[in-house]
Amino acid sequence: MRSTTSLSPRAAVALGLILIAAGLALVLLAVGLVPGAGSSDAAPRWVVAGAGLMFALCGAAMIVGYAVAGGVGPDGDLPPETPRRVRLIQYLLGLGIIACLAAIATWVAFGPGPRAFTVTLPSLGRGPGDETVGRAVFGFGTVLMWVFLVAFLVVSVQRLRRK
Repeated sequence: MRSTTSLSPRAAVALGLILIAAGLALVLLAVGLVPGAGSSDAAPRWVVAGAGLMFALCGAAMIVGYAVAGGVGPDGDLPPETPRRVRLIQYLLGLGIIACLAAIATWVAFGPGPRAFTVTLPSLGRGPGDETVGRAVFGFGTVLMWVFLVAFLVVSVQRLRRK
């Protein structure tokens, strides 16, 4: 049974390359090869580079998933006929994306320095949020992301062994 896909291979490559280019621009900005507006109290360079790497990995995953593997199968995974090496690459890209997100959230929640949070509530508007509450919320999310990374790793290994 062939997979169902909502993104053509050509569109996947185009969007993937845009994401990769945007991600690489952030990485180049973080390492100082591209000048950019930023202040000395902004996020550390590794956080900016991690965000760029995440975008680049997302672009690569889009290309691998839709242009190489052919889309998503009925179970939400790659199609059953996807070669093992393509499946492994896709899972490694996913692990990299989750790790980048979790590392950045970890810095927001537990890293040194002050943080500024904004709270937006329906009907009440938008305003400054308490730093302790913001860090606590990010801390909770961070723990969930690291748990998700471990779960993704376990499921990925199981799927690789099964196929």
